[in-house]
Amino acid sequence: MNLYSCFLQKFQNNRKLVFDKSIYSYEDLKLKIDIATEYLNKLKNNNKILVLTDNSYHLGVFLLTIARIGKIIIPVNKDLKEKQILDQISASNPSVIIYSKIFKKIISKVKNKILVSSEQIFNNRLEKYRKGINKMSKKNYMNQSFIITFSSGTTSNPKPILFTQKIKYERYEHIRKLYKIKKRDIILTSSPLDHSLGQRLFFLAVLTGCNLVYLRKYNLKIWRKIIKKNKVSFAILPSNYLKLLKEDLLNKRIKIKKIVSAASDINKSDKLLFRKKIDFSEMYGASEIGTITNLSKSAPINKINSVGKILSGAKVKIFDKRFNSLSAFKIGKIACKTKLQFKGYYNNKILTKRSKVDGFFLTGDLGYVDNDNYLFFVSRENDVIISSGLNIYSSDVEKEINEHKNIKECAVIGLKDDFFGEIVFSICVLKKQKKNFELNLRNFLSNRLANYQQPIGYSFINELPKNVLGKILKRDLKKIYNEKGYDFSKNLRSLLN
Repeated sequence: MNLYSCFLQKFQNNRKLVFDKSIYSYEDLKLKIDIATEYLNKLKNNNKILVLTDNSYHLGVFLLTIARIGKIIIPVNKDLKEKQILDQISASNPSVIIYSKIFKKIISKVKNKILVSSEQIFNNRLEKYRKGINKMSKKNYMNQSFIITFSSGTTSNPKPILFTQKIKYERYEHIRKLYKIKKRDIILTSSPLDHSLGQRLFFLAVLTGCNLVYLRKYNLKIWRKIIKKNKVSFAILPSNYLKLLKEDLLNKRIKIKKIVSAASDINKSDKLLFRKKIDFSEMYGASEIGTITNLSKSAPINKINSVGKILSGAKVKIFDKRFNSLSAFKIGKIACKTKLQFKGYYNNKILTKRSKVDGFFLTGDLGYVDNDNYLFFVSRENDVIISSGLNIYSSDVEKEINEHKNIKECAVIGLKDDFFGEIVFSICVLKKQKKNFELNLRNFLSNRLANYQQPIGYSFINELPKNVLGKILKRDLKKIYNEKGYDFSKNLRSLLN
């Protein structure tokens, strides 16, 4: 048994895969897998295969092909910079690199690897005799290492996460049962297939026998057309995409029966609006551990600020700085334990060991659990701003700023300061440019935030930097604004002196 054989069991001739504007049948997918299987089988050293392609459909083909032959696939994000790509190649040390011709210049700098263009593979014709590859389809590779996928790395360096086929299959089954996915469902995803969530949704479609609609870049006009044409019924989307689609979803210009928010927090007012109009849920988890909580439409209204109830089969502990367990409502480090956990960080036993306490994975998030087993996310650990010895959670400030009707989105960060240690700084994207808006916003927040939580400085920009899942790159923002050399406490220090 392997993921490819599971695909064959649910194979549907009348199902299709829509990748942006291109449409592929399940039959075409199967044929491409056969071609890729035959080609890769001829390579002498094919144990670890890195795939760098600008064609998301081809990456889907390689995911199932490499599952079929029982090797390891290393999918790389096509939007990374040259140095980042070369760093990931170095960290994962593949034996084979499959690349689109667009990356030929970068790949030419790699030595001592088997280099093959994806165009070269798919230009081959399938030979007449398939006995060898058909036998391979039945082999059991479920417990073998399968994928090395890199974390999104918004607040730390991306880490190579190792999964077996069994873990990927069990995560597929978990999400299928949780959201009651049927063959008739049409699944929408915007998460890239090099990322754990994108892979989960791809497998959710092909292992269930559903249609899949993959839309890589956001364009409201195109999204409206494709969602309507394909009658999308289920989607897991980052909260920033939900904000962009908000008016269309609420006014029924776009109809999706069931939507799950993932990857980042969504504010209370939007949750309430979505719950009234659609079957809306929110999930919490991480690449290393999968889905840990679910906030369903039927959850009590007093739990709306949570990220959901801890799921059956998952355990959550809240630790203090010394890794003592905290009681209900006490804020601390969120740590999770589940049977769906990753195998470990590839080739890094020390990092794998440091990532856990008593078998509980340290998510890097802060939060608390209430008496009803609901988890409340407070902040990323690295997002805590310590100003004059006080802990300020950036998410608390962001939630209030986002309540202003002219704020499209914002990011709150801590900037270095000679007097306070750090100061609260807010970077905002406005819906409409207005004169003296900063004063307007300060007045709006005056009764919503404590004095120590009030942003000392503001910046208004056109767009926030984000990764492929829509998470704001606060690390980049901190670097940019710290380099500007602001000195917000200069006047206060002169008065005190």
